[in-house]
Amino acid sequence: MAPSPEFMQDLWVRKIFSTTGHTLLVYDYFLTLKDEVCYIWNRPWTVVKVMFIINRYGNLIGQTFIQLEEVGFLSHGSQVFCQRFAFVTACFMALSAESIHIIVLMRTWAIWGTQKRVANILIWSYVSYILVLMGTATYGAITSHLQFAQLDVTHICVTTAPSYIWLICCGSFILDAVLFVSTMRCLRVYSREFQSLYPSDLLHILVRDAIIFFIVSMSSNAITAVFWTVYADNPKCFIAKGFATPLVSVAGQRLVLNLRSSEGRTYSTRDLSREVDRQLEAFTAADSPCQNDTGHPESGQR
Repeated sequence: MAPSPEFMQDLWVRKIFSTTGHTLLVYDYFLTLKDEVCYIWNRPWTVVKVMFIINRYGNLIGQTFIQLEEVGFLSHGSQVFCQRFAFVTACFMALSAESIHIIVLMRTWAIWGTQKRVANILIWSYVSYILVLMGTATYGAITSHLQFAQLDVTHICVTTAPSYIWLICCGSFILDAVLFVSTMRCLRVYSREFQSLYPSDLLHILVRDAIIFFIVSMSSNAITAVFWTVYADNPKCFIAKGFATPLVSVAGQRLVLNLRSSEGRTYSTRDLSREVDRQLEAFTAADSPCQNDTGHPESGQR
């Protein structure tokens, strides 16, 4: 049976949003490529650097894969392919969206030397949430036996979303709210105590980008919950993967790059970059002496 005009219109809207998300991700990549080379590739290797690169290029590859499916190049009318595609993209969405939160958390919080215990609680909360999301996706792939409507006509994987799926957004809402409130509170405290080390422009960048990242992240959660609920049996439910996820990645990656560029411009005489990396090392070595990226003790000089 031929698809209805309403179905085709909803599918067209889905394609537009997915194309927009992919275009934004690629466009921002080229806009920030110079900063990436200067402030990421030319710096010593750290955990944050590795995670940032994996997230950045993993998102580009993953969203390009999604975009190729959205234009009908990959499925070839195969239900088996679409079932695997649904599982892979669900895992990709969880890893992409939540891993950038961990990167932002490690990068921003390291600047003002937050307690290791607090940082670890938040980091492991996000890791646990990722595992829950991936476990849910695995359980759904095994038990749901999804069928994809009009696949032989559209060559695009279109299915329905489970009625309970919006509940998984609650964890992200809570974690993001806790992270934002804690970040703003710490910024207020440390802006008073360490003004001589962290002048106003770095604090301005932290406040500005933290607010932007929080707004984008919460908006992404809202988009995901709304589209998975209102359009559960509609092609538009896929907009959460194709549009909302790239927004969070772009906002998080820009925050990290802006912090790096601010350090490079303003704090070369104080060697703030080494101080930041020393504090990052503290996440994996509690109560250890100051260390640089190579694991050797710092001399104590700024």
